[in-house]
Amino acid sequence: MRVLFVAAPAIGHAYPMVPLAWAFRAAGHDVVFLTGGDGRGVARAGLPVLDALPGVTSAELLAGFARDFPELFAPIEGESVEAMVAAMDRRKPFIVAAWDAYVDDYVALARRARPDLVVYEPFCGAGPLAAALLDVPAVAHGLSATRFAPEILRADPAVEAFRRHGVEPPDGIPTIDVAPPGIAEGPPSDLAMRYVPYTGGGTLGDLLLVPPERPRVLVTAGSLLPDTEWSRPVERVIAAAPDVDAEFVVTLGHEHPEGPPDLPPNVRTTGWVPFAALLRTCRAAIHLGSGGTMLTCCALGVPQLALPPTPDRQIEAALHRARGTARVLRPEELDAGAIDALLSDEELRTTVRQVQAEMTALPSPAEMALRLTGVAYAATR
Repeated sequence: MRVLFVAAPAIGHAYPMVPLAWAFRAAGHDVVFLTGGDGRGVARAGLPVLDALPGVTSAELLAGFARDFPELFAPIEGESVEAMVAAMDRRKPFIVAAWDAYVDDYVALARRARPDLVVYEPFCGAGPLAAALLDVPAVAHGLSATRFAPEILRADPAVEAFRRHGVEPPDGIPTIDVAPPGIAEGPPSDLAMRYVPYTGGGTLGDLLLVPPERPRVLVTAGSLLPDTEWSRPVERVIAAAPDVDAEFVVTLGHEHPEGPPDLPPNVRTTGWVPFAALLRTCRAAIHLGSGGTMLTCCALGVPQLALPPTPDRQIEAALHRARGTARVLRPEELDAGAIDALLSDEELRTTVRQVQAEMTALPSPAEMALRLTGVAYAATR
């Protein structure tokens, strides 16, 4: 059986699906990813990739979306989680519209891949469209605590894309739910799966092998954010670091290999490292609230402080704050006192470890691959 994984062209959309792809391949199936931009990094996980958007970078796409669909980046309305989710629901058609210009390129490659099963992430409506054209089953793969109901395919831009290709959008599509119990908004799916972090590979140096002498705090901005959004929280941490009895490790990734000069003695920077491996050596993490980063902290039982700059991340952070697995601040509120509070918050630590145990109890990617194999074979009868 051939399984096609369809992801938007971004690491944060492609990487969460790698563990399930590995599970399918370990079971003897043929697996291929269809993505673009820095989502092609899944090739470093040993997985074949079809590039849907040659020559197009993820940063260019994000800049275009910000220019053409400013509604997606406006501050979220409402203070309760319910109000924030409702506000984001009203924006979901814009998400579908933003991707519409790239749907046909995805579909053309999906046709050539000739899969027996399509696993796609909910932002990328090309997945279910390709499955409908090829008459094969499609399954959505959740990425975070925010659930994207299949009803998004009924938004006008998605309907137009389906009809452009001569098919109708499906009435419903099963969704693999990786959200920890009690955190996610909306009703759970009956396809619950354990979130297994995949954050890339790399050689483990002394940073990861030698235990720190003081509590270690991981600071990361993730990917795809403009320099201004990347630098502000990092600058706040660096300014506060001399007044905190801890060691800070700031991961700069591929885009920012050089750190700022004149760092305090208890701050060090690093380029790309296996994020999950580094996180296992840390007492806490400070980040910008991406869904994958927040779930990785939960999966490893690490307390976290989120500084979410965009509406989608504000909702992720609010969901985790409501469950008690994260502190949430605005960048200007971050100081030595806030970091000390994060490190000493035993209630937060206890809750994160409870959620870690709940996540561990969910079915593994291997179990999900077996279940979905049955779905695909049943569809051929």
